[in-house]
Amino acid sequence: MLTGILTTLALAPVVVTVRRAVETQEEYSDLSALSRTINFIARDLFSAMRISSNVVTIKDHEAIGGHDDDVLMVMSTSTIAQDMPPGTIVYKIAEGGILHSNIIPGLYRWIFPGKLPNTINIDTLNGDEGQLVLPGVNEFCVEVPVNSHEDERRKEYTGLLPKGIYIKIGRLKNEQDRENNLNELESVIVFP
Repeated sequence: MLTGILTTLALAPVVVTVRRAVETQEEYSDLSALSRTINFIARDLFSAMRISSNVVTIKDHEAIGGHDDDVLMVMSTSTIAQDMPPGTIVYKIAEGGILHSNIIPGLYRWIFPGKLPNTINIDTLNGDEGQLVLPGVNEFCVEVPVNSHEDERRKEYTGLLPKGIYIKIGRLKNEQDRENNLNELESVIVFP
């Protein structure tokens, strides 16, 4: 019995260390996935050209619980990089529900060849027709800087590709994650 107690006392710090290492690895993995997703969106934005009067559209929306649930629409004129005709790419969070129980909640991407952003009804989009970019995303915030002031950002925007776009993506499990900025990544995409 004494050997069992000593073994338990000796292994307790090891168990705590291993548990903390696993938690750190999970946090790093989440941040890495969020970073790859922002880079994926940036690639679509860079493929958009400044030749159209309606290249980028941002729709401000807030989901139940106060999470940002914005919509980003990019008119792509690049046929070589995307291997598709000019059209619109849409990023939006899709959630499962009673009618769409087979949908994995997360950030989705839709491609609409030959369509302008103002002809797409974003309210009817669901994950069935879209491509899942990152599962588990429940916060998607997109903003455009106003003039040269970094702190001032516009939540609604339609027009030419701006000088930069702020994107925040989060996989928040609870309110404590939001307070501690866990599983949330904000990035600024600046265009030349």
